[in-house]
Amino acid sequence: MKSNKGHILFWCIAPLIIGFPIPSLVIFYLEVFVAHPSPAAAMSDILHRQFAEGENLFLLAVFSLIPFGALSLLCFGAANRFSPARLACFGTGGLLGILAFMIPCHWGVWCPLYSGEHMSSTAVIAFVFIPFYCFVPMGIGLLIGWCISLFFRPKLSQ
Repeated sequence: MKSNKGHILFWCIAPLIIGFPIPSLVIFYLEVFVAHPSPAAAMSDILHRQFAEGENLFLLAVFSLIPFGALSLLCFGAANRFSPARLACFGTGGLLGILAFMIPCHWGVWCPLYSGEHMSSTAVIAFVFIPFYCFVPMGIGLLIGWCISLFFRPKLSQ
């Protein structure tokens, strides 16, 4: 059974919508719970830094979409072979795999800046590699999601 157009559209767009704000959400969490300004001040700071020279968080968010875009393409390709339930398992596994790696990596790079610890001058280079390193946990998540989706295969009549 193939997925309907609504499921295909959802699993092609949802990873991108979920992935885009991840870098800014990590920074927001660090500002509020580690550096302790008010949430409104933290939001204002993040919005100001979206296109600021030298701190372009928008560009960081766009670059971080690489694994989410790959997941969208994989879900689009799998939609012709999977039922909606199987596609949901497959897509969710991949999405959780990406997030399980990307969030701690962004946290590790940004945390010293907000906690007053020493931050390496080359730490931001990690942002170039994080999206590509996310492919491994995405693959593991896709495999786990695919295995779980086998429980949703249509039963053959005997």
